[in-house]
Order: sequence, then structure tokens, then C-alpha cells
Amino acid sequence: MLSERLKVVADCVLKCDTMADIGTDHAYIPIYLVKNNIVKKAIAADISEGSCKKARLNVNSNHLYEKVDVRCGNGLEVIEKNEVIDCIVIAGMGGLMAINVLESNTYAVSKAKRLILQPQKDIGKVREYIDSIGFKIIDEKMLKENGKYYNVIVAEKGKESYSKIEFLFGKRLIEEKSPILKEYILFEQNKLVKILKNMEKNNKCDDSSYKRLFELEKDYEEVLKWI
Repeated sequence: MLSERLKVVADCVLKCDTMADIGTDHAYIPIYLVKNNIVKKAIAADISEGSCKKARLNVNSNHLYEKVDVRCGNGLEVIEKNEVIDCIVIAGMGGLMAINVLESNTYAVSKAKRLILQPQKDIGKVREYIDSIGFKIIDEKMLKENGKYYNVIVAEKGKESYSKIEFLFGKRLIEEKSPILKEYILFEQNKLVKILKNMEKNNKCDDSSYKRLFELEKDYEEVLKWI
């Protein structure tokens, strides 16, 4: 049932009483976690009525309606004040949207023991936000599925210092010299160099976009020294 990406996300959830999967879509992760006795109870939440309907069908077909609670609503607003969620999963949405979800109920986030985030873009901004709310990234996994690269970030409460490069590319991935990260950077760098050469040919070196991309290319060169 779980794709490789979702399996990596699910494997980051530790045994606990309650987890919440925000943006659950089909509720695959909550169903998997409950069926495998990793969590006692799961909340499967989505803002889309259509997704909630699919989630309920899947939950009911697995006879888990007493353990997986499907809730339709905006982000973490579906979590009630008296509920303590041990682990919050936010997978498969843009990074800025994932941040908005975390901001939708800061009380629930403050009570959580673990955050597992799989943002589709703006990953550096997600890492910065995690740091700003008193969580530190204890693990990060990177994988390639169907030609696309994905990052899975695991955070728990704590404080740690990060450099600009570590925010951009992931401190844990750099430390472990991740071969997938290296592959991704070389792939992106190759595309970037072609874009920069084309802009130079068209006399666009003074454009702000050229300067931004030029700085990014230098960041690629810097991180490649470490991995």
C-alpha cells in the first residue's frame, strides 16, 4: 500500500499513543501505523472533502474506524486543545504550506515529541522554521522515487546551530555524506550552469536573477567539498 516515499516517512514514526497525519489524502500512513501496532490511535486529517471521503473508505475497509479518526479541516486546527499528539506527520505538500500547517496550531506543535516533514520544495525554509520554534533536526533521509528527489526531515525538541549551507542542504545529510544528496546536487548544478551560460550569452549578468543563481552555484560548490 505504501510507496517507497511514504514507507520512509512511516518508518520515522516511533511507537507512541497518538499521531496525526496532516494532508493525509488516502490515510495510508495512519492505517499502516495502526495495523503494525506502532501507534495506538491515529488522526488522519485533510482540508479536502474528497480526500476525507477516500480516507474514510480506506479506514472502514480495514475495519479501523475505532482507531483511525478521519477529520476534515484546515491543518492542525482539527486538533482539540485537550489532545496531546505525540507525533505530527506532514508529507507531500509544499514547504511554505507545511509551515502554515505548523503555524495553524502552535499549541499542538509545542506538545508534540516528534515532527516528521516531507516538504516538496522550499526545504531550506522548512529547516529554518523548525529551528525557530525550538526543534532540532535529529535525522534526515533523502530518496529518489520515479525520477524525483524527496527529503524526509525528523525533528525533536532541542537546540542546535546551523550554517547557511546546512540549512540549504541538510546538516544530517552532509554529515553522513549522503550519496543521494550528492547525486541531486550534481544534477541541479549541471542544469544551473547551462542557465547561467545562457544568461551570460544574452548579457543578463546584471539581472538580480542571475546574481541569485550565481550565488546558488557557489553554494553547490561549497557543499560538494563536504560530501
